[in-house]
Amino acid sequence: MSAKDEEQTDPRETVLHPRHCQYLIGHDAAEQHLLEAYRSGRFHHGWLITGPQGIGKATLAYRLARYLLRYPDHKTAPSDTLTVPADDPVASRVSARSHPDLLVLQRAVEKGKLKAGITVDASRKAADFFSKTAGAGGWRIAIVDVADEMNAAAANSLLKTLEEPPEKSLFIILCHERGRLLPTIRSRCIELPLHPLSEEQTTSVLEVLPDGLGRQAMPHVALAGGRPGLALALAETGAGAIFDRFAKAADAGRLDVKTRMTIANALQGRGTDDRFNVFCALLDGWITTAASVAIRGSGTTGRGQALANAHQAIGHSIRETNALNLDRRLTLLQAFDLIEQARQA
Repeated sequence: MSAKDEEQTDPRETVLHPRHCQYLIGHDAAEQHLLEAYRSGRFHHGWLITGPQGIGKATLAYRLARYLLRYPDHKTAPSDTLTVPADDPVASRVSARSHPDLLVLQRAVEKGKLKAGITVDASRKAADFFSKTAGAGGWRIAIVDVADEMNAAAANSLLKTLEEPPEKSLFIILCHERGRLLPTIRSRCIELPLHPLSEEQTTSVLEVLPDGLGRQAMPHVALAGGRPGLALALAETGAGAIFDRFAKAADAGRLDVKTRMTIANALQGRGTDDRFNVFCALLDGWITTAASVAIRGSGTTGRGQALANAHQAIGHSIRETNALNLDRRLTLLQAFDLIEQARQA
């Protein structure tokens, strides 16, 4: 399948894809750290950009990639910003997925749907990619989007290339949950953590999106918790209303069987994949907050630890459900049971 054909069927391919974005709001310190490291002439070959999904990790990754491909010599590169104008030939080629020195490792698409994870075959492309010489003696860059989706074989394959990188090669590895990444991969990278934005910054991100696409996401800014990408997903999927029903019932101690079934049924069936995943992202944040509140409120770790254990078990179950295409309704009902058991600890 050609890149053009794949783009027509890839659900990620929209005008909001991070490789088209020319703005980065709320992560000035991270950008300056990268600029200083590059200008020093000792730029590390592996950068691990971590933080919650939807805060701008991929936007920063493509921004860095464009900058390095445009300015391969650190001595003459601009020192104040990573911005490369949209009409620059490098930016145009990156946006069109046609730059020969940029490789993106991500889940493949099959019949319009994303595969469960990044496979070893995809990861092996990195070894072949870095064995070639970059054009004009510049950088060769691989973006891993995201490392959380690599299976064990893919992660180990990537590690081999990461351990012995050729000159002027760069890995930009994105990760939502750093604890799920191989410690050996983490140890070979410089970690650059990104943090959720303020509500004002989130609003600013939505305001600069093309075609007014951010307007419909504005009502979801508070619920998104500093993640502009999540605000957009909430507007698109309608998961916010479903989660609001869960949160109100759970907070009031009335997460009864009828409410659980209604929520689970709304997230099961054809065409609900994105809605399910957005709901689960919100659920993840809710459990984390509940665990912290339990620990602070009681001064003990009993209920808080039980909720933390439930968080880990639920996260594993959701990932397994997505990977193996299991029954989402059953997964959610089991998650609700775990939450209630933990709250009674």
